[in-house]
Amino acid sequence: MDAYRFLAAVLFFYEVFRILFLVILLFISPQETSLSAILPVYISSNALFPLMALFVWLRPLEHRNYLTLYIAGKIIIVVSFFAWQFFSSWDFVWFPDTVRIILVLGAYILLNFTDILSVWGAWAIKNRYKRSDI
Repeated sequence: MDAYRFLAAVLFFYEVFRILFLVILLFISPQETSLSAILPVYISSNALFPLMALFVWLRPLEHRNYLTLYIAGKIIIVVSFFAWQFFSSWDFVWFPDTVRIILVLGAYILLNFTDILSVWGAWAIKNRYKRSDI
């Protein structure tokens, strides 16, 4: 098995884990903050990433064009998360349950850093399968 196919499998399992982790965060996040309003939208916009990773894992040559969409979507997610965090930080400062807020925001920051790693992995897969000698 090709190492890049293994990387595509890891990318798929990461995306499945990520969606499940976001759903768990939906239930433990405080309902009185702006986080509870934006989280279902954030989860639903991420629902196609596991499918793209699955198609790339199963048939990388036919679906290598999905990797461009995957990379662009992940970059948009990371940038929009940090922009949203910057503009809504006042909501988290005044919320009394600071431990839960710090836990949830720390989990989101961790997910965004792993998204940056997944962009690197998708870029490596895309560069491997764009050559015609495969």
